[in-house]
Amino acid sequence: MVNLLFRELRYPNVMKLARVLTEVEAKKVQSFILFGGVFTTLAIWTKLEDPINLPKMFVLVLSAAAVLGLALPALIKARYPLRGSQGLAFSALGLFVGGLLIATVVTDVKYTAIFGEYHRNNGALSYLAMSILMLVSALTFNLKSSSRYLFFYATAGLFLTAYGFLQAAGKDPVGWKIDYNPFITTLGNPNFTSGFLGLSGIAIFLLLIEAKERKTQVAWAIGLITNLYILKRSGSIQGLFGFLLGAGIIVLVKIWLINRKYGQIGLVAALIAGSPIGLAVINIGPLASKLYQGTLRNRLDYWQAALSMFKDHPIIGVGIDRFGEYYRQYAIQHQIVQGQTTDNAHSVYMQLLATGGLVTFIPYLTLIAFITYAGFTALMKSRGSAKLRIGGILGIWLGTLAVNIVAIDNIGVAVWFWITGGVLVAVSTNSEEEQKENPPTNSNTATGNSSFDQKIAKGKQAKAKKKTKSYASTEFPITTILASVLVILTLIVLMPILGKSQSLNVLKTNGNKLDANAYVAELNHQVLNNQGNPQNLILLADIALRQGEIDLSYQIDARIRELDPRSFYGHYLPAIANEATSKPAEATKFREKLVELDPWNTSNIVQLIKDYLAVGQKAKAQALGNLIHKNYPGSQSDLDASALLAG
Repeated sequence: MVNLLFRELRYPNVMKLARVLTEVEAKKVQSFILFGGVFTTLAIWTKLEDPINLPKMFVLVLSAAAVLGLALPALIKARYPLRGSQGLAFSALGLFVGGLLIATVVTDVKYTAIFGEYHRNNGALSYLAMSILMLVSALTFNLKSSSRYLFFYATAGLFLTAYGFLQAAGKDPVGWKIDYNPFITTLGNPNFTSGFLGLSGIAIFLLLIEAKERKTQVAWAIGLITNLYILKRSGSIQGLFGFLLGAGIIVLVKIWLINRKYGQIGLVAALIAGSPIGLAVINIGPLASKLYQGTLRNRLDYWQAALSMFKDHPIIGVGIDRFGEYYRQYAIQHQIVQGQTTDNAHSVYMQLLATGGLVTFIPYLTLIAFITYAGFTALMKSRGSAKLRIGGILGIWLGTLAVNIVAIDNIGVAVWFWITGGVLVAVSTNSEEEQKENPPTNSNTATGNSSFDQKIAKGKQAKAKKKTKSYASTEFPITTILASVLVILTLIVLMPILGKSQSLNVLKTNGNKLDANAYVAELNHQVLNNQGNPQNLILLADIALRQGEIDLSYQIDARIRELDPRSFYGHYLPAIANEATSKPAEATKFREKLVELDPWNTSNIVQLIKDYLAVGQKAKAQALGNLIHKNYPGSQSDLDASALLAG
């Protein structure tokens, strides 16, 4: 009490602003969260060099900035002690954000740590924005408003479904040039499409089950069938497993509500039936031939590398979203596809473990474990339609957790994982409060005192409601102003990045139809504008090399290595440039570094042998030839190296 009084005296304006949002305010914040989720999933901008993930990051961060400002009163109130699900969830989320910031500060390449890897954008900025959406979702949603969350999630899935049909018919308005599978929708990859459609399909299924009117049921049923059809056409099964898990939970809850005994039988049957399916995913059992996908073997290579990174960097990892620049060094010697590289562990959990270390991984596991526990607890305590709703949201959450085992944290999909977590915390908290406010009572024990208590409670509620309205009329403009300021700051930070990406895309395609001299001038101009962006500099160095601007390419490469000393392309590009201009002695310095960064790359080693022989260092060349023969005897690289040495 003394501490509370002290805070009121020291921070009177803050205490006055701290309050629960009014219903109108909460609905407005919910809209920003949900529209932000939908537009993050659907956002593409074909004029950018990265037309998919960069615009998604832009929309995501912009939405989070607006939400942060509008939810100010509730967020300030959340600073004070909270009990139950919300308090524990906020603590776990705070630990994750703290660990993320620590890992970001110590990451060697700050640009990548903040904005993420090239064409991924899973940096700290994206995770911070998604954390904000989870936090505010937990504060503003409740069981009733969770229907809006389901509707928006389902609608986003139906938009992608419609786009999938256009791609299937060869009528894609964007005209993506994809050879292996056209069903990339707005997410850039059939796997992402599969995952999103499977998870949004759970929301569609729940809305179908909850629908009361026949025409509504038919509409959602058609939507679900078309959704699953495009999911199947994507050729990826990760979304199917997510859907089966989430939909299975909804069916079990529904059966449980009809007859508890049947529900128990259904649960046991689901566990028995699910076992061979789960084993088939890892190529075990009679269903393996039907369900196993060979791409899992590639993922096992990536996961082993991630574990090796973690062993060498257990506390802070190799750096936020830096998996790609470390993968070549930590890849196993004999891979499923020898020489294949990747910039992601293809598992959300392994990616965070390798790149963020224990400071992010433990809080992340704590966060998802607590949310899962809160969801199950609320499910067990709830009754009737509330149980079905909570079970459905929990099903989406668990389905997402399952998909994340084998998935990249694509922004368009991941944003809904974080929103779902916040909504699940919100409905779990509401369930706890409802249990406390409306405990089971014995009708024979009603007394006059309880009636008197109810009158007092109603009076307090009316007074609180009046007070909240008063605050809303005087304080809400502050949140609007703050939201506007945060949005403007976000635009100031991100618009130049979008502008540079657009300019780079024009340069790559020579969209301005510049002559040779003007083209080189524009190239130099963009190099100056991207001095802090190693990803764009790599692309510009490649363009300079292709244009025959060798000296400029050397300058760009030097800047890349200054920003990122272990950049593969920062050493590879000058190596081939020196070799192309008959400077093998200079090329060897870069090739030697590439051997350190990519020890199993026999193509690089063979080229280094050529360079050594060109400058008369036959002993070093022979040592490398012996290394190839030891590691890969009888391989084409072994034969090539032997021929060079014999010649």
